[in-house]
Amino acid sequence: MYLEPRWQYRSGVRLFVGLLSLLPLAPAHLGSGDSVQPRNTESVITSIAPAVPDGVKIEIIGGDTFVRLTAVGVRAEVRGYDDEPYLRISAEGLVEINESSVTAVLNGDRYGNVDTSQMEPNLVPKWRTIATNGIAMWHDHRSHWMSPKLPAAIDDKGTVLNWDIPMIIAGQRTLVSGTLFLRDKSSIAWWLAGLPAVVIAVLLSLFRRRGFFAIVLAASLLGVVAGFMEYNGLPDDARITPVMLMFCAGAAAIAIASMARLIRPGAMHIAVSLNAGAGAALVVCGFLTANQVRASYIPGIDQMWIARIAIPIMMGIGFVSVIDGVTRIVRSAP
Repeated sequence: MYLEPRWQYRSGVRLFVGLLSLLPLAPAHLGSGDSVQPRNTESVITSIAPAVPDGVKIEIIGGDTFVRLTAVGVRAEVRGYDDEPYLRISAEGLVEINESSVTAVLNGDRYGNVDTSQMEPNLVPKWRTIATNGIAMWHDHRSHWMSPKLPAAIDDKGTVLNWDIPMIIAGQRTLVSGTLFLRDKSSIAWWLAGLPAVVIAVLLSLFRRRGFFAIVLAASLLGVVAGFMEYNGLPDDARITPVMLMFCAGAAAIAIASMARLIRPGAMHIAVSLNAGAGAALVVCGFLTANQVRASYIPGIDQMWIARIAIPIMMGIGFVSVIDGVTRIVRSAP
């Protein structure tokens, strides 16, 4: 069926603008641990005294965001900022929080920005069950920096502060000690990974259209892999909103649709618009996750180089795809 140039132009513009309008609709929160973010601070446990029995594990999750206590077949209790009972785990794995504890209120926000004026001191604990698996995970203001501004290191090791969290493990007073460090940013040179991707994308857009559409899909799938690794690499309660996974999965779906339209006669304008829409999703994704490129800690992924390479590549190819789509749509205007 023959399509008039005017109709092709209008449909291409409408499709591209329609895809752009969907980009802001990403949910603001899908993860339970969205305070786990790329950071340049890291909290490290340096000692636990006395040694804890088998079945007990204490660790830092999310760089410096959460402390996690696992107690299997052992009674354990975490003391609050005023040495009041804060959390407890029974030998059967019942996890409870003391709602009368001011620590429970303060820990509701990473920086303690909560209103405690209406809270009345109560020496009688009010326990509420929060889990039955023997695992407690919480923000602890003793083990991280209490400001969104970067701290200053006090020595060449990057030490910011030393901290202690008192607990009672199997009836014994236990002190968990650690150090908060300020780590160096990764090199700005990681952004250069996007340069060869841009060059290849430009050449393919000019001389190998099918290859160009394929590289947009490949960049989207790279983001899907990196995004899944970030999301899956964190414990359930610490998982963040999978921004990279969502945007790149959407970009991949649009890129596949564009390749399907590419093989249909007379549908080039639709294919170009779809491909540009996929590129726009990659650009937005790259913008939202750009702080991962130089952060010393990236949530959930041990192979941080994957994210540091993927983001510049996605942004570079995405920009080329958007520019290619817009220029071709404009040129097709009657």
